[in-house]
Amino acid sequence: MFMASSMKELLLSVHGIEMTFTTNSFELAHSVEALLHHFHCDTVVAQPMRMEFDAIERRGDVPVRISGSAQLLYGGSGLVIGPDRQTTWSCDIYSNNGLLIADFHEEGLVVIDGASQSAHGYLVRPEAMAPDIRVSFVHFAMTELLKRRGLYTFHATALEHKGQGVLIPGFSGRGKTTSFLSLLRAGYRYLSDDHPFFRVSGTRVEILPYPLKINVTDHTASFFPELREAPPSVLHAGVPKRYFHAADIYPGPLGQPCEPSVILFPEVLDSSHSCLEPLSKKVALEMILPHSLLVYDVEVARREFQALVRLVEQTDCYRLHFGRDVLELPWLVTPLLEKRQARREN
Repeated sequence: MFMASSMKELLLSVHGIEMTFTTNSFELAHSVEALLHHFHCDTVVAQPMRMEFDAIERRGDVPVRISGSAQLLYGGSGLVIGPDRQTTWSCDIYSNNGLLIADFHEEGLVVIDGASQSAHGYLVRPEAMAPDIRVSFVHFAMTELLKRRGLYTFHATALEHKGQGVLIPGFSGRGKTTSFLSLLRAGYRYLSDDHPFFRVSGTRVEILPYPLKINVTDHTASFFPELREAPPSVLHAGVPKRYFHAADIYPGPLGQPCEPSVILFPEVLDSSHSCLEPLSKKVALEMILPHSLLVYDVEVARREFQALVRLVEQTDCYRLHFGRDVLELPWLVTPLLEKRQARREN
């Protein structure tokens, strides 16, 4: 028989935006604490943004009904994993009477109320879900709320080096994480492996940390001696990739919020040497847009697009033709940052 536990509340400050997260699921609370530990705080203002997630026994226990007049904005599914080729989730997103509703079908439903700056989720037996899956619903709710306050995220890795930021967007298999690790092990500081935050600050865009565990394939791990030799207690088994925490292998300090200087768009090249191809601002903007998260509110979309335009305008953008000299990438990237710094000083 399903038994919900007592309510657990977490207080969060995500780069100055205060939030609360409450749930009646011990397992979900534990996973979210691990995901957002960098943003824990002791107190919040009187009216923070609110996320509440209820664990329920079955889909029929969801008290929210999607009206027949609701507008379907998106339909899709997550990763296909396992020998039975099952998807990790299936999702339809609706606009319904001023609310944004994400219908995850048999796994639950999440309601975003932009007017009250709150989200309410209903997850079907989250204790039976893989930890990454159950926190993905909270990540969705959190990022939807934060973008309404001007804090955005996209699919990219991000590092900071002597006050300058490096962004590496890329789809799976393009070398995004491999290039990120090559720079990280060379002394660049970690901002995020998958979802850095960014926002407009004055007339400039800054990137901010969202530290997550780092997911790697066996192929990526094979390039780096410290990962090849890492014990299972450090390089953990995961689905579908293995993962580790940056501090366990690269124990440097977390990177600081900074202005991005360089954007690299990697693609794997069957060559012994990597090289860089400068990109125009127009091409770079076209290439970065698919890596930003889907936006369902017109005004939010307008502001996020303007932020992305500023991001591209203030950075040097390159296509990284990534060869087999994986460990040599810092020799290509660091001079780019040094030249930018020299231009500023002159």
